[in-house]
Amino acid sequence: MLISNLGYITLNVLDLDQAVELFEVSGQLQLNRRTSDSAHLGGAGQHHWIELRSDPSRPEGLLKMAFQIDGETTFDDVEKALAGGGVAFERSQSFRDDLVREAIRFTDMDGTEVEIFDGLAEVAGGEQPKWAHLDRLLHVAVSASDFDAALDFYTNILGFGVSDFIEDTTAFLHGSDGAHHSLVLQRLPDTPRVVNHVCFETKTFDDVMRARAIVRRAGLELRDDLIRHETSGSIGFYFEGLPAGLGIEFCYEHGRVDPKEHRPRTFVRTIRAKDVYEPPAGF
Repeated sequence: MLISNLGYITLNVLDLDQAVELFEVSGQLQLNRRTSDSAHLGGAGQHHWIELRSDPSRPEGLLKMAFQIDGETTFDDVEKALAGGGVAFERSQSFRDDLVREAIRFTDMDGTEVEIFDGLAEVAGGEQPKWAHLDRLLHVAVSASDFDAALDFYTNILGFGVSDFIEDTTAFLHGSDGAHHSLVLQRLPDTPRVVNHVCFETKTFDDVMRARAIVRRAGLELRDDLIRHETSGSIGFYFEGLPAGLGIEFCYEHGRVDPKEHRPRTFVRTIRAKDVYEPPAGF
């Protein structure tokens, strides 16, 4: 596998001040860098999990998905895989500008920049938790205008493994770290890319509840409240974030797979696939 896990994402927002406040307070992230048109917020001692941009010339939404390179993979391996798939890319080694030691960047079929990096910047002093202790940025869920082509690209060129399917509409993809999913692809034909949600994994279930209390105190809308997924086994909640339409999830007990042994399952699209606590019909 070329990729270990999700490292950070970049979002374009209309109101940078509002977005920074949301991710810093309700998102429980630490603001580590701020300029007139950008902000970097992170957790667990890492400089940024969320990079915010305010570029009026571009639409709101997802600009970049950045993934940590697998520990046994070289950037030459990544170059070879991309070149073999006919993917144009650029390679960078400018920590001061990029806040990663080395990276390869390219664009996927939905127009989103994808980065494979090593050496994400860290914060002096280590973890500085807020009310909820966050463990890591876990995954991002995005639409795919051509689902089959996107699935082929991310599995056969980038080397993601498939953990599970929901019918033929959703694919949960894992990297070499074994988290059930670092990337979720959702079928949305002939439609510009939408980022459905981003997920932070907490250190304990109590931290999920602490984050939920912060969100409720802020009066933000809960998209889904305390559900447990059939696929990953995680328990958590979602609230409506920024940019508009982005869900922010806090979860705990996210499942792991063995990338060498795992065989994907395919679930029927029912409410219980999303939340195992929902009773079957007739109860």
